[in-house]
Amino acid sequence: MDDSAETAYYAVRIGLAKALSEAAEHIAARGLGEEGAPVVVRLIARIAARFDVVVSEKVAAQAVPVVGAVSGAAINLLFVSSFQRTALGHFVVRRLEREYGPDVVRGAYEAIAARDGYLRR
Repeated sequence: MDDSAETAYYAVRIGLAKALSEAAEHIAARGLGEEGAPVVVRLIARIAARFDVVVSEKVAAQAVPVVGAVSGAAINLLFVSSFQRTALGHFVVRRLEREYGPDVVRGAYEAIAARDGYLRR
């Protein structure tokens, strides 16, 4: 995992944890009021309104961990999928290097990258 991807992953996870904590605190202190509510609280309230469901403060507070779990799972899925694609590309390149040699593979990459404008000059 490269440093920027790892940093992004942890930044997203920390941001999500902070948002969920703020949502739980807001519901406990002020209820479900839309005015100045954290994003997660507004999301829960809008979903409930969309389905014409009356959501009590207790139910909303109980929904915060569920929203957190679903959000965390989605973030993990996105990052894992990205890392799997990167690993697949890495091992394809390694196989090609074993078969044709690193110089041939690098030359082919540079030719494609130059043609498509990937190389920075």
